[in-house]
Amino acid sequence: MAAGKDSILQAAEDLFGAHGFDRISVRDIAEEAGVNKALVFYHFNSKDELFETVLLKYFADHRAALEKAWSIGGSVDDRLHAVIDAYVDFIVEHHAWPRLVQQISSTQHKKFLPIVQEGLLPLVRWTEEALEGVTDPDGPRSAYHFFETFAGSVVHHFTHAPVLAPLWDETPMAPEVIEERRQHLHWLVDVLLEALKNGSSSSSIPTSKADE
Repeated sequence: MAAGKDSILQAAEDLFGAHGFDRISVRDIAEEAGVNKALVFYHFNSKDELFETVLLKYFADHRAALEKAWSIGGSVDDRLHAVIDAYVDFIVEHHAWPRLVQQISSTQHKKFLPIVQEGLLPLVRWTEEALEGVTDPDGPRSAYHFFETFAGSVVHHFTHAPVLAPLWDETPMAPEVIEERRQHLHWLVDVLLEALKNGSSSSSIPTSKADE
């Protein structure tokens, strides 16, 4: 990839992540990248196309980080701990993007929702492949729910940091708080894996009040 295009993508990722889609112009991105505005349009037809490219890159990098962590080998427990660490580290580095994705999913930028779905689906499929034989193929103990549980548990801390600030003495993004959150997620992995190893059937998990 040309150096100019790399610079544009990095500038777009930084500015969109920090300020959102609406508040950033193509001129802002060009100035941040140190290139002529015309070069941005040479590589990307529009601001929308540039944003979509950066959004897909975010999800691709996200998946690559998890795949690399999973590839270390060892027990399922060790590998999932490594995945949690990689997930937390990735979101720390890109902490503004989960909130931006959340805004896309719930506000006027729903035109980008298909791009979010295109980026997210491979993450879900990868989780299903990685946990085949560990989780159930479907139902409440399936890999899909495992993915949702941990994606939500990791991302929530960052998307709700302003709300959570009073609970953490106004420091939800402090390294010691992130480390405490990381250790909690390790514990959560251990609890869920222990339940899976115990082999209780999916049918034993109540799915409604009538089942209890």
